[in-house]
Amino acid sequence: MSKFFAALLVITLSSNACLASEADDQANSFAKIYASLCMKNLPNLEALREKLRPVPSLAPDKASLFLAGNPGDAWSVPDKYGTFVLVLPHGKNFCAVHVRRASAETAIKLFTGMVANPPSPFTSTLIKNEQAQSPVNGQTRTLSYEWSIPNTTRKVLFSITTATSASAPLQVLGSAAIISP
Repeated sequence: MSKFFAALLVITLSSNACLASEADDQANSFAKIYASLCMKNLPNLEALREKLRPVPSLAPDKASLFLAGNPGDAWSVPDKYGTFVLVLPHGKNFCAVHVRRASAETAIKLFTGMVANPPSPFTSTLIKNEQAQSPVNGQTRTLSYEWSIPNTTRKVLFSITTATSASAPLQVLGSAAIISP
């Protein structure tokens, strides 16, 4: 699987999307960070954790906000377009990128472009497309795609949740996980 993720990363990072607004620039940065950290490293997240060892992680009280009660680590990812946080819970094949501000529409478009049409032998299935209203986040949307290979039980789950409210604490959350039945 790792060769596939490397190929996907090259395709994703080589696109020359022209994005006009700051919110679009933030969504584009999200897509690049998500592809280069989560998608590329999903087959071996412990190796990513080792690479990040010299980088200061968030303090435990701040990291806990992003880890949702799970043990693990979170890092601020520097980018000129916004505030991004990488999350790696311990003992899980799960990686997430949190974005404070970004265009929900552009983030969904870029995310869908990365995960909806994988190369062979993978197949992609849209397994969730839900919208909800939240008092804190306003209108939210969650999309999840599952990648599988025929005759295997392991699958890869890619998800994005976006919030359009300007007062939402986070506007984009992208995650990637290897799942087994």
